[in-house]
Amino acid sequence: MSVTRFGDVTIAYDDHALAAILTGPQGDTAHAMARIGVRLESQLKLNVTGGGPSGQGPHVRTGRLRASITWAVGVDSWGVYVDAGTNVPYGRYLEGGTDRMRPYPWARPALDSVIAAGL
Repeated sequence: MSVTRFGDVTIAYDDHALAAILTGPQGDTAHAMARIGVRLESQLKLNVTGGGPSGQGPHVRTGRLRASITWAVGVDSWGVYVDAGTNVPYGRYLEGGTDRMRPYPWARPALDSVIAAGL
């Protein structure tokens, strides 16, 4: 139990309960990050199929990239985070382009869109 004083106001709180809420995998912060993960996954999938802000994207041949996009909530020494993306190697080439192909940015615009919508 900790006690904090702000002038005439004294606040007592349970350190372990507060840490669980803020940094635990089942706390309120983790639930908020899960909502962000769902939004981000949806926007990533929309962008990679051409429905993003630019209105154009790569020609979808198999849907493998779209199907591989996932998200997960994690906890590290910095706190709770959401990790979203793909394990398909060519996703990075679509994002940044190559010397033989123009870029089709899909990941960064999705993140920007989710941030602009309000976390």
